[in-house]
Amino acid sequence: MEVLFIDVVKGWLVNAPYLIGLKLQKVLNIKEGMLKMNKTKKCKKCMSEIDKKATVCPNCRSKQVSPIAVIFVIICFIIIGTAIASSGDNEKSESTGKNNTQTVYSIGETFKTSKYEITIDSVKEKTKVGTQYLNSTPADGGVYVAVEFSYKNISDEPIGMFNFPSINLIDSKGTKYSYDVSASSYYATETDPDRKIVSDLNPGIKVKDSKVFEISKEDYANGEWKISIKTDKTENYIKIK
Repeated sequence: MEVLFIDVVKGWLVNAPYLIGLKLQKVLNIKEGMLKMNKTKKCKKCMSEIDKKATVCPNCRSKQVSPIAVIFVIICFIIIGTAIASSGDNEKSESTGKNNTQTVYSIGETFKTSKYEITIDSVKEKTKVGTQYLNSTPADGGVYVAVEFSYKNISDEPIGMFNFPSINLIDSKGTKYSYDVSASSYYATETDPDRKIVSDLNPGIKVKDSKVFEISKEDYANGEWKISIKTDKTENYIKIK
């Protein structure tokens, strides 16, 4: 019995360095893996391992936008959009029977006011706006109408945010529709406009903007529609269909 115990002790002493080394190696592997996780992240598009601080994936060249940053931007857009919408520029169901003699422009056509040079770049029907994880869809029977436009300050002075062009959709009955603040914010994460949010638009600067409207799919398919842009105490119209 004593001999067996001594053999067991000897065996343990012989294998102890190996066992200790094995345990130590496992600990080091775990630590190394944790360090690697702290230094890298997965690309949101191609899922490859990239540096944690990278803003552009070196493999697929897609932008790496932080979800927190995107949510923060959306909240800012919603707050500011709500403030502008409630300022009186975007009243829904407002009659537009007057000013019928004004020129009606086309999509892609540039026109000037006393302070701005404005172009409606595109009008698209959308069933969803936003990114893969942050998006919005219209209600049943509805469709999103996304309007992308650009404007340039051609005056000699900076223009404040509350004097930026305001945009609405108008149906064949003359009813004016305001844009959907939430959907417009989600669409901004998709198109990445360079519009000014809280700062002035300085002379000679041109920016891109976009607005999204939720419209009855049936009404939009069958009726005549145009865009209204108010600025400099004037209202201009762009025919959509």
